[in-house]
Order: sequence, then C-alpha cells, then structure tokens
Amino acid sequence: MPIAAALAWCHVSGQRRCAAAVQRGLWLAIPVSFAGAWAFRAMTNQALTEALLAASAVAIAIWFTRLLRPSRSFAGHGLVHEPGRLALWAISAAACLVVVRQTMEQLSLLHTAMVELRSLDATFSLTAGVAASVAVAWFCAAAARRLHQPVMRDAVWAFVVLFVVQGVVYAFHESAEARLLPWSEILHAASEPYGPDGAYGLHFSDLLVLVPVAAAAWSTIRARLGVPDSGGPLVTHQRAAAAIALSSCLFMGMQQSDARPPQTAAASRPEDLAAMAAHPHVLFRDTTSGATFGRLSMVSADAPAGERRSVALTCERLSFAGGRGLCLHLQRGVFNSYTALLLDRNLKQGASIKLEGLPSRTRASADGRVGAVTVFVLGDDYAAAFSTRTILVDLASGDEIGELEQFSTWRDGARFKEVDFNFWGVTFAKDGNTFYAALRTGGKTFLVRGELGLRKLTVMRENVECPAISPDNRLLAYKKRVGPSPDSWRLHVLDLQTNTERIVAAETRYIDDQVEWLDNRRLLYAIARRTTAMADVWVAPIDGADASRIFLPQAESPVVVR
Repeated sequence: MPIAAALAWCHVSGQRRCAAAVQRGLWLAIPVSFAGAWAFRAMTNQALTEALLAASAVAIAIWFTRLLRPSRSFAGHGLVHEPGRLALWAISAAACLVVVRQTMEQLSLLHTAMVELRSLDATFSLTAGVAASVAVAWFCAAAARRLHQPVMRDAVWAFVVLFVVQGVVYAFHESAEARLLPWSEILHAASEPYGPDGAYGLHFSDLLVLVPVAAAAWSTIRARLGVPDSGGPLVTHQRAAAAIALSSCLFMGMQQSDARPPQTAAASRPEDLAAMAAHPHVLFRDTTSGATFGRLSMVSADAPAGERRSVALTCERLSFAGGRGLCLHLQRGVFNSYTALLLDRNLKQGASIKLEGLPSRTRASADGRVGAVTVFVLGDDYAAAFSTRTILVDLASGDEIGELEQFSTWRDGARFKEVDFNFWGVTFAKDGNTFYAALRTGGKTFLVRGELGLRKLTVMRENVECPAISPDNRLLAYKKRVGPSPDSWRLHVLDLQTNTERIVAAETRYIDDQVEWLDNRRLLYAIARRTTAMADVWVAPIDGADASRIFLPQAESPVVVR
C-alpha cells in the first residue's frame, strides 16, 4: 500500500522520474527480499531489526509528505523541481526498504510453513494472503490514477498519517521486545494488541485502505458541493488527531473479547473430553487462527497431531496437576481485566481470583493442592527493568496462601533482602512442600529453592530463569544466561542429586518460555511465529544427537497430564 500510494501520487502530479525510481526499487526488492529472509532467519535479535526497519519506514513516510505540499512555483501541487540522479536512487532505495521489511518476513514464514511444518494449509494461506494484498494495492493504485490531484492529495495524506501512526506503534512494540526500553516486558505485552497482527492492529490495517477511500470520497463530494479548496490537505494535524482518537475508540468497539467463548465453534462434548482425559494427554492454549484461538484444548500425548478437543474457555496461560488447575484469563475491553480461574478435574470453571497485572506464568503442584501465579505489575516505587508479583493459592478454595516477597530469603547462610525483589517461574516438587523459582534483584537473576511450610527461600545459583522440575524430581530445567546480549539465554538441565549442570544441545535458540517435561528425557516449550499471534510447541531431548522439532503446531502453554 505505501508503494501504491507513492506511485499513484507521482502519476497524478506528473512526476514520471519519481515513479520510475519507485518502480526500480520494486525490482530491486525481489533479490534483496530473498537475501533478507535468509539473514533474518539467522539473526539472534530479530526484534531489534524489525524495530529499526519500522522506524526507517516511518522516516521515509514523513519525508514523502514533502511531495504532498503545495508549491506556488509548480502548476499543480507537487515538487518544486525534478529530483537529481542521487535523489532518484535514494527514492529507489527507500522503496526497496519499505517492501523488503515486509517480504523478508513473509518469505521466512513461508520457509517455516513449507519446510518446518510441511503444512499445505499454512503455505496456501500465506501465498493467498500475499496475492490478495498485491491485488488490493494494484487496484488502489490503478483507481487512484483516475482521481483529480486535490482529491488524490487528500487520500494520500490520510494514508500517510495512518501509516506513520502504525509504524510508530510497531517500532515501539519491537523495541520493547528487543529489551531496549525500560519496563520492556510490560510495555511489550501492553502494546501487543496494537501491532499489525494484534487484536486492534488488525483493524488498523483495514483502515489503511478504508480511510483513504473515505477521504477521497469526501473530497469529491466537497468539490461537487462547491466548497472551496483551502489549498491545503484535507487531513490537517487537528483532524488527524481527532481521527486517530475516534479510530481507537472504534477499535475497542469492533474488537470482540477473545476471552469469551467463541459462538462460531462449539466446545467438545463432555463425554469426548472425558474419554481423552482418561489417558495421558496434553492440555494447551490453542493458537490456531479462527474461532478456537486462545481456547483451552487437549490432545492425546501419543498422537499430538491428532484430533483436538476444547472447552468453552480461553486462557493466556494454564497449569494443571492432581485433578486441579489454573487458567489465567483475559477479558478485553477499553480496560482489560485479568483473572485466574480455578479448574476441576473435568476442566470446569470454579472460583476466580482477580489479578492485578498482565498474566505471565502459572504452575500447579503435583498433588493439586497449591498453585502459583505470576503477573507483571505497574506502580511499584523502585527502579527496575520490570516488576512482577507471584502469589501462591489454595487450588481447592482459591484463597491466597502468600506472596513470595513475604517469604524470608537466605543466601550463603545470611538473610537476604532488597527492595527490588521480583519472583516468577515457580515449579513444585512432588513432596508438596518444596518448590523452585527465579528471583531478580540488582540486575541479576537467581535460582531459589522454597520451603512452603517454613515460608523460606534459599538462593542456589545465579543467571537462571524459569525452572521446571522433571516428573521423577531428579532434574531441573531452566534458562541460563550465556552471554551479554539480551537474548543470550540457553536451556540447561541441573541434576539435583549431583549438582551438575549441562546445556541442552538440541536447542540453540533463545526460548522465552517456562518449559514443560514431556517425560524424564524430553522438554516441551513454545516458540512464537514471527509477525503472527500463532505459536508452536517444540520438543527437544536433554541429551543425545536428535535435533529439536515441532511437537504440537499452533499451540502454546503445554501441560502434560499423565
């Protein structure tokens, strides 16, 4: 669409050389896209690259507005003079960059669909989506060439304003994901719905087509009514601000909460759920695009690619063990609300616990008595990269047992207490008393062992996050920092009996998840697909030469119920 807008304006305003430069940039984008896709897949910090490219696209769009300004020295509304050779090549490079920042990610996704997932449906969806977007852009560019210059100017101004706003939001979101901003984790989660693939951002992308069409229609009507042209654009700064505010309110109304049971897809029958639950199975959050997105679902542990069954409940994260569980539930609206819902052995909803922040992690103890919930919170009065709150709850009643910051913490035999303590990533041992968690303070993270009965925590190791204990209680898997960059974390396994640690060689990527044990030798974890709300559950052996592979496509937050 930005290329279509540029070509249409260059044509209407008579800037043939500029149009030729934009078209040259399109041809250059073809080989650069394939090289960019290869480089993008090999990058260790893709979010940083996306943030820089989004910021560059915003700068290019703002620079383009100089083409829309009226000029007394030009017969129409266009450039004061023809650009030189260097400027034309700069236009080609700018057009190439605007295209490649999108196509390299699409080609990367296509590689995932064709090579990693080997999914015909996913491959068809991607190619059909790209074809549809090209068709829409071509149609808009062709139709725009029939417009008069003042009408075209108003339409392009409307598009540029929306494109810049979307680009700024996306650059901010990806900067938070790359951990370039303070409170990055909270800001990333808070801005997720407004990105191009977010719940509200999807509608914003629709408006990139609808609003310019509406602006062109109104400009035409205004001309026919005899309203004089002010000589400036229809979309002024004041009108743009009002349109953005109105659009934001519109998004809130258009967006149906993904936390309510979708009405277009019925839940599985209770007897079907019970039949699958009678055997080892995996509970998970379904990320399939459509009516079941976000649903609490299950699949047989022996046939993860087989039939899925779901309940009429959506979860952001979930945990389950010993016949009880927790579903961290999001209710969207003008102000989002969060609750932890108690689940019985039939996955029916029980009592609810109000959460004071964005859901992050949850775990249930093996005996089903105790659960842990971690949320991101705002408003704490100390400077830290982020702030969390972790509570332990009684899974039978929903009563709060305590907050981990209220427990006593010990390190090297001495009491350890700082004002910036943050706990998360709890995992419970089989004895019902011992648990493990991550602690962050002073810019460092620690592995701590907890004793529920004594309300005591003991520091064990440094540079550890999100522990998960194995079914036989002998091993502890976690993320460990291995370098200075924000994403230099690798999966490791600690033998609790010998205190020896080894890296999980099968997985070399940064995994931003608390793993789940499929059995005593294999780990499950979710990896989000780039530029989509989908994720896949991968499996990796803790030793051996086998590589990691997709275990459960279009899913996240796996829980193995044996």
